[in-house]
Amino acid sequence: MKIRIILLSILLLCSQLTAHAADLIEVFQQALTSDPTYQQAIAQRLSTKQGVPINIAALLPNLSITANPTVTRSAFSGNNFDTNVAGVPLTPRNNTNLGYTLALTATQTVFDFAKFANVANALATSKGADATLNAALQSLMVRVSSAYFAVLKDEENLSYSEASKLAFAKQLDQIKQQYDVGLKTITDVYTAQASYDSAVATYIAAENAVDNDKENLRVITGKYYHKLSALRDEFPLITPEPVNIDAWTKIAEQQNWLIKASQYNVDASRQIIKQQFAGHLPTVDLEGTLNRVYSKDINGYNSINDPSGTGTTTNRAIAINLNVPLFSGGGVIANTNQASYNYQVAQQQLEQTIRNTINTTRQSYLGILSGISQIKADKQTIKSTISSLEGLEASYQVGTETLVNVLNQQQKVFQAQTEYATDRYAYVNSILALKQAAGTLRFDDLRAINAWLAEKARPIVNKHTEVHHENHY
Repeated sequence: MKIRIILLSILLLCSQLTAHAADLIEVFQQALTSDPTYQQAIAQRLSTKQGVPINIAALLPNLSITANPTVTRSAFSGNNFDTNVAGVPLTPRNNTNLGYTLALTATQTVFDFAKFANVANALATSKGADATLNAALQSLMVRVSSAYFAVLKDEENLSYSEASKLAFAKQLDQIKQQYDVGLKTITDVYTAQASYDSAVATYIAAENAVDNDKENLRVITGKYYHKLSALRDEFPLITPEPVNIDAWTKIAEQQNWLIKASQYNVDASRQIIKQQFAGHLPTVDLEGTLNRVYSKDINGYNSINDPSGTGTTTNRAIAINLNVPLFSGGGVIANTNQASYNYQVAQQQLEQTIRNTINTTRQSYLGILSGISQIKADKQTIKSTISSLEGLEASYQVGTETLVNVLNQQQKVFQAQTEYATDRYAYVNSILALKQAAGTLRFDDLRAINAWLAEKARPIVNKHTEVHHENHY
């Protein structure tokens, strides 16, 4: 039984190790159907666009039909009844009449400025909903990419912290052995132990960061990913094209979807002013009616006018209804003023959106340029810190350098490696942020970045590992 459990555990471990690594496109496609925020945006757009046919319907003919069946029972008393020449009473003592009325009514708006303004408002709001959905799609691309690369960054930091922990552990073991033979003092042991304990704490924090960011990715996709394709070391460092920050700012002002949505919101607010002002204007409706009245006596007597006791009447009418508002207690003026203030709010929101977009565009553009320089500098820093560490270790072995300096330099190597990881993913995120701000972010951009990924995981970097991927861009 124990052997079977062990075999199952080994098989499970192997399946996890050989599990397929999901890439950025796969994760994004999952998020397209699973992200609640994006699904809300889709439903909201569909709901908002129904406002167009709803308001247009108010301008189209309105047909209605009504039926009114009646039963009338009449009773007469007394002896004063008229008779015909044969002596038959013309008016019965008791009479039951069955009847019904059918009415067909058609109304058509001829002039109602408020309804016309409602249609214009609905059209502007509908276009704004389209722009908002496009902005939500680009936001989903950025949110998925940011969450995806946050996991990769944390995994790299975890590998660096593990390498640092192993290096400090090795250093501590050597110090203890040298202390046992009297070559080192107890102070050296305590110093090495403190550095190792700090490295362990950093490693635990790095593990927790990986787990937390995987959960953050699960919130968007609804799926937990055990393994993700990693970012290659040799991915290209691309300068934005055009190489002009003002050109990117102009593109953002013209194409950013949030700006467009705000512009449509301003237009919709302007139409609401017209709608409220229409309370001062007359309305004209055209109304046509067709009434058919059917009546029948069932008491066996004949009426004077209709020997059969049955009567049918048809009425037709066409009317023009003119409604001229005179006074509404000042409500129309107050509603119009309120709509005017709301229009000013929409204008200020548009201005704020434009300024935020320009700020994001310029910062992202500058972030790309500085990111390229930082990544190149980080590579050189890693080489320099590793070379310096090797030199300090050699000097420490011959007694010309202190342990504290060696341990501090080891920490600098770890810091340089984590800074390299941070700058790499900040550069990629800046590319996406710039395109999002400019309104040009597309699925092809994700596909291009996805080509920079590799399923093979990044190796654990020890203190003597150098970066051998110097490229020219």
